[in-house]
Amino acid sequence: MTNPTFLLKRMKSTNYRGFIDSAKRISKINHRPWPVNLADCLLCTAKYGSGHVDYETFEMYNMTAAERANVLTIGKNSELVKRLNDPTKTFYFDDKAAFDERFNQYLKRDWFCLKGHSYEEFAQFLQGREKIIAKPLDQSCGRGVDVYYMAEQEPKALYDRLMAEKAYLIEEVVTQCDAMAALCPSSVNTVRLVTILNGDDVSIVAGFVRMGRGDSVVDNFNHGGLSAIADTSRGVLVTEGFDKYRNSFSNHPDTGTAIKGFRIPMWEESKALVTEAARVVPEVRYVGWDVAISRDSGPLLIEGNNFPGQDAGQYPKLNLGTYSVMLSAIQ
Repeated sequence: MTNPTFLLKRMKSTNYRGFIDSAKRISKINHRPWPVNLADCLLCTAKYGSGHVDYETFEMYNMTAAERANVLTIGKNSELVKRLNDPTKTFYFDDKAAFDERFNQYLKRDWFCLKGHSYEEFAQFLQGREKIIAKPLDQSCGRGVDVYYMAEQEPKALYDRLMAEKAYLIEEVVTQCDAMAALCPSSVNTVRLVTILNGDDVSIVAGFVRMGRGDSVVDNFNHGGLSAIADTSRGVLVTEGFDKYRNSFSNHPDTGTAIKGFRIPMWEESKALVTEAARVVPEVRYVGWDVAISRDSGPLLIEGNNFPGQDAGQYPKLNLGTYSVMLSAIQ
Protein backbone atom coordinates (compact mmCIF):
# COMPACT_ATOMS: atom_id res chain seq x y z
CA MET A 1 0.00 0.00 0.00
CA THR A 2 1.30 3.44 -0.87
CA ASN A 3 2.18 6.05 1.73
CA PRO A 4 -1.12 7.40 3.21
CA THR A 5 0.21 10.97 3.35
CA PHE A 6 1.13 10.87 -0.32
CA LEU A 7 -2.24 9.34 -1.17
CA LEU A 8 -4.10 12.09 0.71
CA LYS A 9 -2.16 14.80 -1.12
CA ARG A 10 -2.86 13.11 -4.42
CA MET A 11 -6.58 12.94 -3.68
CA LYS A 12 -6.68 16.67 -2.88
CA SER A 13 -4.81 17.70 -6.03
CA THR A 14 -6.01 15.05 -8.47
CA ASN A 15 -7.41 15.99 -11.84
CA TYR A 16 -10.35 13.57 -11.79
CA ARG A 17 -11.28 14.56 -15.32
CA GLY A 18 -7.93 13.11 -16.36
CA PHE A 19 -8.76 9.80 -14.66
CA ILE A 20 -12.12 9.60 -16.41
CA ASP A 21 -10.71 10.51 -19.84
CA SER A 22 -7.97 7.93 -19.41
CA ALA A 23 -10.48 5.24 -18.43
CA LYS A 24 -12.52 6.00 -21.55
CA ARG A 25 -9.48 5.81 -23.84
CA ILE A 26 -8.49 2.47 -22.32
CA SER A 27 -12.03 1.15 -22.87
CA LYS A 28 -11.44 1.45 -26.61
CA ILE A 29 -8.48 -0.90 -26.17
CA ASN A 30 -9.65 -3.50 -23.67
CA HIS A 31 -13.40 -3.16 -24.37
CA ARG A 32 -14.34 -3.00 -20.70
CA PRO A 33 -16.84 -0.38 -19.50
CA TRP A 34 -14.99 2.78 -18.61
CA PRO A 35 -16.26 2.82 -14.99
CA VAL A 36 -14.62 -0.59 -14.53
CA ASN A 37 -11.34 0.80 -15.80
CA LEU A 38 -11.75 3.85 -13.59
CA ALA A 39 -12.32 1.72 -10.50
CA ASP A 40 -9.27 -0.41 -11.30
CA CYS A 41 -7.16 2.71 -11.92
CA LEU A 42 -8.18 4.16 -8.55
CA LEU A 43 -7.38 0.83 -6.90
CA CYS A 44 -3.88 1.01 -8.36
CA THR A 45 -3.54 4.56 -7.06
CA ALA A 46 -4.37 3.38 -3.55
CA LYS A 47 -2.26 0.22 -3.69
CA TYR A 48 0.74 1.17 -5.82
CA GLY A 49 0.86 4.97 -5.79
CA SER A 50 0.12 5.28 -9.50
CA GLY A 51 -1.72 8.06 -11.27
CA HIS A 52 -3.86 7.74 -14.36
CA VAL A 53 -0.79 8.53 -16.49
CA ASP A 54 1.12 5.59 -14.99
CA TYR A 55 -1.91 3.34 -15.35
CA GLU A 56 -2.38 4.19 -19.02
CA THR A 57 1.23 4.66 -20.09
CA PHE A 58 2.51 1.37 -18.68
CA GLU A 59 -0.68 -0.54 -19.50
CA MET A 60 -1.21 -1.50 -15.89
CA TYR A 61 -4.71 -2.60 -16.88
CA ASN A 62 -3.04 -5.60 -18.58
CA MET A 63 -0.67 -6.46 -15.73
CA THR A 64 -0.70 -9.05 -12.98
CA ALA A 65 -0.44 -7.90 -9.36
CA ALA A 66 3.28 -8.75 -9.33
CA GLU A 67 3.89 -6.76 -12.51
CA ARG A 68 1.95 -3.79 -11.15
CA ALA A 69 4.03 -3.84 -7.97
CA ASN A 70 7.20 -3.53 -10.06
CA VAL A 71 6.12 -0.34 -11.86
CA LEU A 72 7.96 2.74 -10.66
CA THR A 73 4.85 4.82 -10.11
CA ILE A 74 4.75 8.52 -9.30
CA GLY A 75 4.12 7.65 -5.64
CA LYS A 76 7.07 5.26 -5.41
CA ASN A 77 9.28 7.70 -7.26
CA SER A 78 8.36 10.46 -4.82
CA GLU A 79 9.22 8.20 -1.92
CA LEU A 80 12.63 7.43 -3.43
CA VAL A 81 13.34 11.13 -3.83
CA LYS A 82 12.32 11.78 -0.24
CA ARG A 83 14.43 8.87 1.00
CA LEU A 84 17.59 9.53 -1.02
CA ASN A 85 17.84 13.29 -1.55
CA ASP A 86 18.66 15.75 1.23
CA PRO A 87 16.39 18.78 0.62
CA THR A 88 19.02 21.13 2.08
CA LYS A 89 21.35 20.26 -0.82
CA THR A 90 18.96 20.11 -3.75
CA PHE A 91 19.43 23.83 -4.50
CA TYR A 92 22.47 22.75 -6.54
CA PHE A 93 19.98 21.21 -8.97
CA ASP A 94 17.01 23.55 -8.54
CA ASP A 95 19.06 26.65 -9.45
CA LYS A 96 20.70 26.32 -12.87
CA ALA A 97 23.43 28.84 -12.08
CA ALA A 98 24.28 27.00 -8.85
CA PHE A 99 24.42 23.79 -10.87
CA ASP A 100 26.74 25.28 -13.48
CA GLU A 101 29.06 26.60 -10.80
CA ARG A 102 29.17 23.34 -8.83
CA PHE A 103 29.51 21.08 -11.88
CA ASN A 104 31.56 23.48 -14.00
CA GLN A 105 34.25 20.94 -14.87
CA TYR A 106 31.66 18.67 -16.49
CA LEU A 107 29.98 21.39 -18.60
CA LYS A 108 32.87 21.83 -21.06
CA ARG A 109 31.46 25.16 -22.24
CA ASP A 110 31.38 28.80 -21.16
CA TRP A 111 28.48 30.24 -19.19
CA PHE A 112 27.49 33.50 -17.55
CA CYS A 113 24.83 34.53 -15.05
CA LEU A 114 23.24 37.92 -15.71
CA LYS A 115 21.93 38.24 -12.16
CA GLY A 116 24.20 40.59 -10.25
CA HIS A 117 26.26 41.54 -13.30
CA SER A 118 26.26 44.59 -15.53
CA TYR A 119 25.49 45.03 -19.19
CA GLU A 120 29.18 45.72 -19.83
CA GLU A 121 30.07 42.29 -18.42
CA PHE A 122 27.38 40.68 -20.55
CA ALA A 123 28.68 42.46 -23.66
CA GLN A 124 32.16 41.20 -22.92
CA PHE A 125 30.84 37.62 -22.68
CA LEU A 126 29.18 38.01 -26.09
CA GLN A 127 32.39 38.96 -27.88
CA GLY A 128 33.25 36.50 -30.63
CA ARG A 129 30.07 34.45 -30.20
CA GLU A 130 27.67 33.76 -33.05
CA LYS A 131 24.86 32.57 -30.78
CA ILE A 132 23.96 31.94 -27.15
CA ILE A 133 21.31 30.01 -25.28
CA ALA A 134 19.41 31.72 -22.45
CA LYS A 135 17.54 29.94 -19.64
CA PRO A 136 15.57 30.92 -16.53
CA LEU A 137 17.31 29.75 -13.37
CA ASP A 138 14.40 27.84 -11.87
CA GLN A 139 12.30 26.48 -14.74
CA SER A 140 12.08 22.91 -16.02
CA CYS A 141 10.74 21.02 -19.06
CA GLY A 142 12.48 23.44 -21.43
CA ARG A 143 10.29 26.39 -20.43
CA GLY A 144 11.76 29.79 -21.24
CA VAL A 145 14.77 28.40 -23.12
CA ASP A 146 15.73 30.27 -26.31
CA VAL A 147 18.67 30.50 -28.69
CA TYR A 148 19.70 33.98 -29.87
CA TYR A 149 21.84 34.71 -32.94
CA MET A 150 24.06 37.71 -32.33
CA ALA A 151 23.81 38.97 -35.90
CA GLU A 152 20.08 39.46 -35.32
CA GLN A 153 20.35 41.16 -31.91
CA GLU A 154 21.24 44.55 -30.53
CA PRO A 155 23.20 43.63 -27.37
CA LYS A 156 21.72 46.21 -25.00
CA ALA A 157 18.15 45.45 -26.11
CA LEU A 158 18.85 41.74 -25.68
CA TYR A 159 20.27 42.35 -22.20
CA ASP A 160 17.17 44.33 -21.19
CA ARG A 161 14.88 41.66 -22.58
CA LEU A 162 16.64 38.80 -20.81
CA MET A 163 16.67 40.71 -17.54
CA ALA A 164 12.96 41.47 -17.86
CA GLU A 165 12.18 37.81 -18.62
CA LYS A 166 14.51 36.63 -15.83
CA ALA A 167 16.35 34.43 -18.31
CA TYR A 168 19.52 34.98 -16.34
CA LEU A 169 21.63 31.98 -17.33
CA ILE A 170 23.57 32.45 -20.57
CA GLU A 171 25.50 29.52 -22.01
CA GLU A 172 27.65 28.76 -25.00
CA VAL A 173 25.60 26.69 -27.45
CA VAL A 174 26.63 23.04 -27.65
CA THR A 175 27.40 21.66 -31.09
CA GLN A 176 26.35 18.03 -30.93
CA CYS A 177 28.05 15.18 -32.77
CA ASP A 178 26.76 14.12 -36.17
CA ALA A 179 25.18 10.89 -34.89
CA MET A 180 22.97 12.71 -32.38
CA ALA A 181 22.21 15.50 -34.86
CA ALA A 182 20.88 12.86 -37.26
CA LEU A 183 17.93 12.39 -34.90
CA CYS A 184 16.96 16.08 -35.02
CA PRO A 185 19.41 18.79 -36.09
CA SER A 186 17.57 21.79 -34.61
CA SER A 187 17.72 20.64 -30.97
CA VAL A 188 20.56 19.33 -28.84
CA ASN A 189 19.27 15.79 -28.32
CA THR A 190 20.19 14.66 -24.83
CA VAL A 191 20.75 11.36 -23.11
CA ARG A 192 19.03 11.17 -19.72
CA LEU A 193 20.93 8.86 -17.37
CA VAL A 194 19.51 8.25 -13.91
CA THR A 195 21.94 7.35 -11.15
CA ILE A 196 21.67 6.17 -7.57
CA LEU A 197 24.62 6.69 -5.24
CA ASN A 198 24.97 4.00 -2.59
CA GLY A 199 28.04 4.64 -0.47
CA ASP A 200 30.74 5.19 -3.10
CA ASP A 201 29.03 2.94 -5.64
CA VAL A 202 27.10 4.53 -8.50
CA SER A 203 24.44 2.57 -10.36
CA ILE A 204 22.92 3.72 -13.64
CA VAL A 205 19.32 2.65 -13.13
CA ALA A 206 17.59 4.11 -16.20
CA GLY A 207 18.38 5.79 -19.47
CA PHE A 208 16.63 7.28 -22.47
CA VAL A 209 17.25 9.65 -25.36
CA ARG A 210 15.17 12.75 -25.97
CA MET A 211 14.95 14.37 -29.38
CA GLY A 212 13.26 17.48 -30.69
CA ARG A 213 10.70 17.92 -33.45
CA GLY A 214 10.59 20.35 -36.34
CA ASP A 215 12.65 23.47 -35.67
CA SER A 216 12.39 23.34 -31.87
CA VAL A 217 15.62 24.15 -30.02
CA VAL A 218 14.66 21.94 -27.06
CA ASP A 219 14.10 18.20 -26.94
CA ASN A 220 11.56 18.03 -24.12
CA PHE A 221 8.23 16.14 -24.11
CA ASN A 222 6.35 19.32 -23.27
CA HIS A 223 7.59 20.97 -26.46
CA GLY A 224 6.48 18.15 -28.71
CA GLY A 225 9.70 16.14 -28.44
CA LEU A 226 10.15 12.39 -28.55
CA SER A 227 11.81 9.91 -26.21
CA ALA A 228 13.07 6.37 -26.61
CA ILE A 229 14.29 4.06 -23.86
CA ALA A 230 17.82 2.70 -23.71
CA ASP A 231 19.16 -0.61 -22.52
CA THR A 232 21.79 0.82 -20.19
CA SER A 233 23.87 -2.36 -20.38
CA ARG A 234 24.50 -1.73 -24.09
CA GLY A 235 23.72 1.91 -24.83
CA VAL A 236 21.15 0.96 -27.48
CA LEU A 237 17.58 2.25 -27.86
CA VAL A 238 15.19 -0.67 -27.45
CA THR A 239 11.86 1.07 -28.04
CA GLU A 240 10.38 3.13 -30.80
CA GLY A 241 10.20 6.86 -30.23
CA PHE A 242 7.12 8.13 -28.40
CA ASP A 243 5.67 11.51 -27.60
CA LYS A 244 3.86 12.88 -24.55
CA TYR A 245 0.62 11.28 -25.74
CA ARG A 246 2.31 7.92 -26.32
CA ASN A 247 2.07 8.06 -30.09
CA SER A 248 4.92 5.90 -31.35
CA PHE A 249 7.36 6.39 -34.23
CA SER A 250 9.71 3.76 -35.64
CA ASN A 251 11.58 6.52 -37.48
CA HIS A 252 11.91 10.16 -36.55
CA PRO A 253 9.01 11.87 -38.36
CA ASP A 254 11.17 14.79 -39.52
CA THR A 255 14.54 13.21 -40.30
CA GLY A 256 13.62 9.60 -41.02
CA THR A 257 16.36 8.32 -38.72
CA ALA A 258 15.57 4.88 -37.31
CA ILE A 259 15.02 5.11 -33.56
CA LYS A 260 14.78 1.56 -32.26
CA GLY A 261 18.26 0.06 -32.48
CA PHE A 262 19.96 3.48 -32.48
CA ARG A 263 23.34 3.16 -30.79
CA ILE A 264 24.21 6.04 -28.46
CA PRO A 265 27.66 7.38 -29.38
CA MET A 266 30.43 7.50 -26.77
CA TRP A 267 28.34 5.38 -24.43
CA GLU A 268 31.11 4.30 -22.07
CA GLU A 269 32.39 7.87 -21.82
CA SER A 270 28.87 9.09 -21.02
CA LYS A 271 28.51 6.54 -18.24
CA ALA A 272 31.89 7.54 -16.83
CA LEU A 273 30.85 11.21 -16.84
CA VAL A 274 27.68 10.73 -14.80
CA THR A 275 29.36 8.22 -12.50
CA GLU A 276 31.89 10.88 -11.55
CA ALA A 277 29.31 13.68 -11.35
CA ALA A 278 27.08 11.58 -9.08
CA ARG A 279 29.69 11.79 -6.31
CA VAL A 280 30.00 15.60 -6.33
CA VAL A 281 26.98 16.24 -4.08
CA PRO A 282 26.75 12.94 -2.17
CA GLU A 283 23.75 14.12 -0.13
CA VAL A 284 21.66 14.03 -3.33
CA ARG A 285 21.84 10.37 -4.26
CA TYR A 286 19.10 10.02 -6.87
CA VAL A 287 19.64 12.22 -9.94
CA GLY A 288 18.65 12.30 -13.59
CA TRP A 289 21.54 13.71 -15.64
CA ASP A 290 21.02 15.26 -19.06
CA VAL A 291 24.07 14.56 -21.20
CA ALA A 292 24.86 15.99 -24.63
CA ILE A 293 27.37 14.31 -26.91
CA SER A 294 29.28 17.24 -28.32
CA ARG A 295 31.22 17.20 -31.57
CA ASP A 296 34.46 18.54 -30.11
CA SER A 297 34.43 17.68 -26.39
CA GLY A 298 32.52 14.42 -26.20
CA PRO A 299 29.90 13.90 -23.46
CA LEU A 300 29.10 16.91 -21.27
CA LEU A 301 26.45 17.82 -18.73
CA ILE A 302 23.51 20.02 -19.64
CA GLU A 303 21.83 19.79 -16.22
CA GLY A 304 20.92 17.50 -13.36
CA ASN A 305 17.46 16.79 -11.96
CA ASN A 306 16.96 15.86 -8.33
CA PHE A 307 13.44 14.62 -9.11
CA PRO A 308 13.95 12.21 -12.01
CA GLY A 309 10.72 11.51 -13.84
CA GLN A 310 9.47 7.95 -13.92
CA ASP A 311 7.41 8.13 -17.11
CA ALA A 312 9.91 8.50 -19.96
CA GLY A 313 12.68 6.17 -18.77
CA GLN A 314 10.77 3.06 -17.79
CA TYR A 315 9.93 -0.01 -19.86
CA PRO A 316 8.39 -2.68 -17.60
CA LYS A 317 8.23 -5.30 -20.38
CA LEU A 318 12.04 -5.51 -20.33
CA ASN A 319 12.39 -4.56 -16.64
CA LEU A 320 14.15 -1.32 -17.51
CA GLY A 321 13.93 1.58 -15.04
CA THR A 322 11.44 -0.27 -12.83
CA TYR A 323 10.98 -0.22 -9.06
CA SER A 324 12.96 -3.43 -8.53
CA VAL A 325 15.88 -1.95 -10.46
CA MET A 326 15.86 1.07 -8.14
CA LEU A 327 15.71 -1.04 -4.99
CA SER A 328 18.53 -3.29 -6.10
CA ALA A 329 20.77 -0.23 -6.45
CA ILE A 330 20.06 0.82 -2.86
CA GLN A 331 20.19 -2.47 -0.99
